[in-house]
Amino acid sequence: MQTKAVHSRFKCMTSKLIDSYIEYTLTHQKSPSSVYEFTKLVNMAETEFYSHYASLEALEMDIFRQWFIQTRDGVTQTEIYDQYSVREKMLAFFFGWIEKLKQQRSFVKYMFERKSRHLPMPQFPVFLKSTRESFLDYARQLVTDAMDKNEITERKYISDKYDEALWANLLFVMGFWLKDSSNAFEKTDEAIERSVNLAFDLMGRSPLDSMIEFGKFLLQNR
Repeated sequence: MQTKAVHSRFKCMTSKLIDSYIEYTLTHQKSPSSVYEFTKLVNMAETEFYSHYASLEALEMDIFRQWFIQTRDGVTQTEIYDQYSVREKMLAFFFGWIEKLKQQRSFVKYMFERKSRHLPMPQFPVFLKSTRESFLDYARQLVTDAMDKNEITERKYISDKYDEALWANLLFVMGFWLKDSSNAFEKTDEAIERSVNLAFDLMGRSPLDSMIEFGKFLLQNR
C-alpha cells in the first residue's frame, strides 16, 4: 500500500513538472535556462527535481515519451484493436498520435522551431530520442506480427530496417502536420492514410519478389 502511494506521488509530481514546463515555455516563448530557474518557478527544491529527471533535456524527452505511452495504450486497449490487421493497427496509432499532439500543438511547434533555429543543418530532434526508442520497440512487435501473418514480406538486409522506415514515416507525418493549414488538418489525415498504406505496400510481396525468386531458380538450375 505504501509503495502504491509513493508511486502515485511520484507520478503526480512528474505530471506537475511536465505541465509547468510546457506552461513556462509557451508563456515566455523560451525554455528555462537552468534547473535552478525552473525549480524556483515551481517552488521546488533542486534535489526534488533531480529525483525525477537528470536535466531539463531529460524532462523534454519524457514529455513526448509520456504522450507516446498514452497514445499506444489508448489505441491497443480498445476492444477492436486485436481484430485489426497490422496495417490497421499502425494506422490507428498514427491517427491517435496526431490527435494527442493536437492537444499541445503550440508546444510541439515551438520545440521543432527551436531545433531549427539552433541548428544550421537538419538533425534528429533530441527531445524525441526516448519516443523513438519506444516507438521502435512497438514497431518491431508489429513488424514481426505482420511477417508471421504474411501481411508483409521478410527480405534479407531490408526487413531489419522496417521499424526504422516506419519511424521515418512518423517523422514525416509530424512535419506535414506542423505545416498543415487545412480545415481540421484533413490533409494530415490523408497524408497518414497514403503514407502508411504505401509503407505496407512496399513491405508487402510485390512482382519484384517473384522476379528475384525466379532469377534465383534459373541460376540454380542452369
